[in-house]
Amino acid sequence: MKTIKTFTFSILMLMMMSFNERQKETNIDPQNNPTDILKKTVEKLNNLKNVNYSYYRSINYFSEDYHSETRGTTFINFDKSNTSLGFKFQLEDEDMKIVYNGIEYFSLDKGDKTISIKKRPPSSSFENISLFLNSLITLKKSLPVIIADREIHKNLSDTIINNKSYHLASFVLKNKTLSGLGNFSPITLKRNFLYKIVIDKSSFLPLQVIQTNDAEPKDYMLTSFDNIQTKDNIPSELSWYYSTYNEYEQKTDKRLTIIKHNEVVPPFNLPYYDNNDTISLAQLQSKFVLIEFWMKNCGYCIQSIPTINSLLSKFDKTTLSVIGINSSDNSKEIAFFYQKNKPLFKTLLDENGKVTRDFGVDAFPQVVLLDGNRNVIYSGSLNIEEIEKLLSTK
Repeated sequence: MKTIKTFTFSILMLMMMSFNERQKETNIDPQNNPTDILKKTVEKLNNLKNVNYSYYRSINYFSEDYHSETRGTTFINFDKSNTSLGFKFQLEDEDMKIVYNGIEYFSLDKGDKTISIKKRPPSSSFENISLFLNSLITLKKSLPVIIADREIHKNLSDTIINNKSYHLASFVLKNKTLSGLGNFSPITLKRNFLYKIVIDKSSFLPLQVIQTNDAEPKDYMLTSFDNIQTKDNIPSELSWYYSTYNEYEQKTDKRLTIIKHNEVVPPFNLPYYDNNDTISLAQLQSKFVLIEFWMKNCGYCIQSIPTINSLLSKFDKTTLSVIGINSSDNSKEIAFFYQKNKPLFKTLLDENGKVTRDFGVDAFPQVVLLDGNRNVIYSGSLNIEEIEKLLSTK
């Protein structure tokens, strides 16, 4: 059995490093360079037939007052003959188990004992799996492209952790990040993303990935891979088939459908996020009411704020009322959002999500525009041209 036990990277050390700080090179072999080390890492990843490891990810976006941790176990079987994706996998955390056997892709919900099944899913189905983000899968596909691209700045240094020396390879991506499957995802905001990879000097396997950016240098994402095993701990043959899990009840994907044109909206009475006062739809006396369903960690929700603020500046209070409904965040998180993004409308707290579900909303942001009789005259994404047209002609 081959096992590599890694470590917990010092958060204090990470926060002391600025984005543009050049890594101090200690005892670097002059014959080594970033490309050489990264090539050896790619060679090692390409030669893996099976790999099993514990995955840990910590996201710390101080600029958004956001923190999350993800833990789970990962097993990958690299058998290109059995799958168009290039590998099969089993992923598991305390809540879910996800299996892809090359044909069937199914997830087991340990809480409600249900199983969701897809057959022959496209590769896009796997891009947003949390246990793949900045993982060995990510590096296996992306590093050859990064190595070949001379415009991507790469650096190599040594780092000493727990009295052991490791390679610390880094590279900078301009206006793009890496997806879970190792594809490059462009972003609209102009910023550089720095990736640092801690690499074991004997095995050349990556042990950690640290991601930061120059726009918010205190924000970072840390992923680590512990207990890497390349020979043992292979799941049993039967564990690859959904029929094995007969204690789970199959469920179908039923998405909510947002409330439609001319439908009468369900009544509600919700509290404001920042006090104990409540308000009902009947209390809004303006000719039109625009309801936006939003959540804090949503780029499009942030981008919608100036647009909605401009609506409120253009139409007076007797013509238009705007109210936000949030079922995803607590009062403190919403207050942080308000302080940073300055919405001019008030938000109601839908703590159990009932009102959000009653309106058929399962994606954010979504808006519903109501006329004087509180019938729906528009619903869906924030189409400002269409909404202004309705407000001006009705």
